[in-house]
Amino acid sequence: MDNPILSKLEHMQIPVKDLNDSVNWYVTNLGFQLTGKSDEHHHAFLSLQEGPMLMLWETAEETNANFVFKGQQMPVLLYNTKQIHQLHDKLKSLQVEITFFKDEGFGWVLKFMDLNGNMWGVIQLNERS
Repeated sequence: MDNPILSKLEHMQIPVKDLNDSVNWYVTNLGFQLTGKSDEHHHAFLSLQEGPMLMLWETAEETNANFVFKGQQMPVLLYNTKQIHQLHDKLKSLQVEITFFKDEGFGWVLKFMDLNGNMWGVIQLNERS
């Protein structure tokens, strides 16, 4: 293949209402690591063991990282886990709004709303025999 114009997804950006509360929530509840923060510019970078960084932007404007398909709200962000049932139970104990949790045949799918109204998707693929 010739040299592609784009080489990788560097980071994703989502809006948050309060930067400090959001950083704490993602680190404490989802296992992100804070890798950089600028209170002056109202943004922070978070990372997982693999994949692109997640950039949080504090904004007072009404925006969410979601979209609608055939009347159903869908997440922009979809993550992978090997502990989906534990994550589901943890989020439920925190009274997080869970909008979908089901074995779809190829794997378990979990969708939930974060403290900013952003929908998150998490998938645990079934082990192949």
